[in-house]
Amino acid sequence: MRRRILLSLILCAQFASMSAASELAIFYTASLGSSRSVSLSLADDRPARDPAFDFDVVITLSEFDGAGTVLYRDGGRHEASVRCVSPAMVRIKSVNYAIDVSMRPGADWKHDLWAALCTAPVS
Repeated sequence: MRRRILLSLILCAQFASMSAASELAIFYTASLGSSRSVSLSLADDRPARDPAFDFDVVITLSEFDGAGTVLYRDGGRHEASVRCVSPAMVRIKSVNYAIDVSMRPGADWKHDLWAALCTAPVS
Protein backbone atom coordinates (compact mmCIF):
# COMPACT_ATOMS: atom_id res chain seq x y z
CA MET A 1 0.00 0.00 0.00
CA ARG A 2 2.86 2.40 0.82
CA ARG A 3 4.41 1.70 -2.57
CA ARG A 4 1.11 2.52 -4.31
CA ILE A 5 0.82 5.82 -2.43
CA LEU A 6 4.44 6.71 -3.20
CA LEU A 7 3.96 5.82 -6.88
CA SER A 8 0.79 7.92 -7.01
CA LEU A 9 2.58 10.92 -5.51
CA ILE A 10 5.50 10.56 -7.91
CA LEU A 11 3.12 10.20 -10.84
CA CYS A 12 1.11 13.27 -9.87
CA ALA A 13 4.24 15.38 -9.48
CA GLN A 14 5.73 14.09 -12.73
CA PHE A 15 2.64 14.69 -14.84
CA ALA A 16 1.79 17.99 -13.18
CA SER A 17 5.14 19.33 -14.31
CA MET A 18 4.69 17.74 -17.75
CA SER A 19 1.22 19.20 -18.18
CA ALA A 20 2.56 22.66 -17.49
CA ALA A 21 4.69 22.22 -20.62
CA SER A 22 2.04 20.52 -22.75
CA GLU A 23 -1.64 19.66 -22.67
CA LEU A 24 -1.03 15.89 -22.77
CA ALA A 25 1.91 13.74 -21.71
CA ILE A 26 3.11 11.87 -24.82
CA PHE A 27 4.58 8.49 -23.90
CA TYR A 28 4.91 6.85 -27.35
CA THR A 29 5.38 8.07 -30.92
CA ALA A 30 5.42 5.96 -34.07
CA SER A 31 6.72 7.34 -37.36
CA LEU A 32 4.58 6.79 -40.44
CA GLY A 33 7.28 7.76 -42.90
CA SER A 34 8.97 11.14 -43.12
CA SER A 35 5.78 13.17 -43.20
CA ARG A 36 3.54 11.72 -40.46
CA SER A 37 3.60 10.35 -36.95
CA VAL A 38 1.11 9.02 -34.43
CA SER A 39 1.49 9.77 -30.73
CA LEU A 40 -0.15 8.16 -27.72
CA SER A 41 -0.64 10.41 -24.71
CA LEU A 42 -1.75 10.10 -21.11
CA ALA A 43 -4.85 12.24 -20.73
CA ASP A 44 -5.69 11.09 -17.20
CA ASP A 45 -4.20 8.89 -14.49
CA ARG A 46 -5.31 7.80 -11.05
CA PRO A 47 -4.69 5.00 -8.57
CA ALA A 48 -6.15 1.73 -9.84
CA ARG A 49 -9.52 0.51 -8.63
CA ASP A 50 -8.33 -3.10 -8.96
CA PRO A 51 -5.77 -3.81 -6.19
CA ALA A 52 -3.76 -6.02 -8.57
CA PHE A 53 -2.81 -2.89 -10.56
CA ASP A 54 -1.15 0.40 -9.65
CA PHE A 55 -2.69 2.88 -12.11
CA ASP A 56 -5.80 3.38 -14.22
CA VAL A 57 -5.12 5.65 -17.18
CA VAL A 58 -6.85 7.21 -20.16
CA ILE A 59 -4.92 7.20 -23.45
CA THR A 60 -5.55 9.48 -26.41
CA LEU A 61 -4.20 9.24 -29.96
CA SER A 62 -3.07 12.09 -32.24
CA GLU A 63 -1.64 12.16 -35.76
CA PHE A 64 0.86 14.87 -36.74
CA ASP A 65 2.42 16.02 -40.00
CA GLY A 66 6.18 16.50 -40.40
CA ALA A 67 5.98 20.06 -39.04
CA GLY A 68 4.18 18.97 -35.87
CA THR A 69 0.73 20.19 -36.88
CA VAL A 70 -2.12 18.03 -35.59
CA LEU A 71 -3.82 16.28 -38.52
CA TYR A 72 -6.18 14.16 -36.43
CA ARG A 73 -7.02 13.89 -32.75
CA ASP A 74 -9.00 10.82 -31.71
CA GLY A 75 -11.95 11.90 -29.61
CA GLY A 76 -12.03 8.53 -27.82
CA ARG A 77 -10.79 7.95 -24.31
CA HIS A 78 -9.08 4.57 -24.25
CA GLU A 79 -8.76 3.12 -20.75
CA ALA A 80 -5.97 0.88 -19.48
CA SER A 81 -4.60 -0.35 -16.16
CA VAL A 82 -0.89 -0.69 -15.36
CA ARG A 83 0.86 -2.98 -12.88
CA CYS A 84 4.37 -1.83 -11.99
CA VAL A 85 5.63 -4.75 -9.91
CA SER A 86 6.41 -8.23 -11.16
CA PRO A 87 4.77 -9.55 -13.16
CA ALA A 88 4.62 -6.18 -14.94
CA MET A 89 1.55 -5.86 -17.14
CA VAL A 90 -0.87 -3.58 -18.93
CA ARG A 91 -4.58 -4.42 -19.06
CA ILE A 92 -6.64 -3.21 -22.00
CA LYS A 93 -10.34 -4.01 -21.55
CA SER A 94 -10.15 -7.50 -19.99
CA VAL A 95 -6.90 -8.62 -21.66
CA ASN A 96 -3.66 -8.64 -19.67
CA TYR A 97 -0.44 -8.03 -21.64
CA ALA A 98 2.82 -9.10 -20.00
CA ILE A 99 5.51 -6.42 -20.18
CA ASP A 100 9.13 -7.32 -20.90
CA VAL A 101 10.75 -4.72 -18.65
CA SER A 102 14.12 -5.20 -20.40
CA MET A 103 12.71 -4.08 -23.77
CA ARG A 104 14.15 -0.95 -25.36
CA PRO A 105 12.01 2.21 -25.34
CA GLY A 106 10.07 2.79 -28.55
CA ALA A 107 9.72 -0.88 -29.46
CA ASP A 108 6.20 -1.37 -28.03
CA TRP A 109 3.64 1.18 -26.88
CA LYS A 110 2.49 -0.96 -23.94
CA HIS A 111 6.07 -1.14 -22.64
CA ASP A 112 6.45 2.62 -23.01
CA LEU A 113 3.17 3.21 -21.16
CA TRP A 114 4.42 0.97 -18.34
CA ALA A 115 7.81 2.74 -18.32
CA ALA A 116 6.23 6.23 -18.25
CA LEU A 117 4.30 5.32 -15.12
CA CYS A 118 6.55 2.84 -13.35
CA THR A 119 10.10 4.04 -13.93
CA ALA A 120 9.65 7.69 -13.02
CA PRO A 121 12.88 9.09 -11.54
CA VAL A 122 12.81 9.61 -7.79
CA SER A 123 14.69 12.61 -6.44
